[in-house]
Amino acid sequence: MKILIKKNLIIFRKPYDWYEMAGRLRSEYGPSIMLISSKCKRELGFTVRHHKGLVKWSDDPDYFDDETWLEKEFKNRYHYEDQIHLDFYNESQMSWFVLKYLNTGG
Repeated sequence: MKILIKKNLIIFRKPYDWYEMAGRLRSEYGPSIMLISSKCKRELGFTVRHHKGLVKWSDDPDYFDDETWLEKEFKNRYHYEDQIHLDFYNESQMSWFVLKYLNTGG
């Protein structure tokens, strides 16, 4: 999983990772947990936001090993990628979410 964790924000850099997680949450909390943002905020402490993140080509781990094909003029350019942002409303709920769902133990 490509996930960035910041203060009150978790970023899924690959949307399919979030879709798997959302399926797990739906099975535990019922299908309406993702459909009603106020319920998601009340039960889990966050809202879901679809975002287009601006990422530098040379900083993107997907292209880090393949820099031989990446032309020199593109190494300092940026591209957009689809991301899913989870905006948390308090740090304790975010910590609980990270420990329960993102801590793989490996």
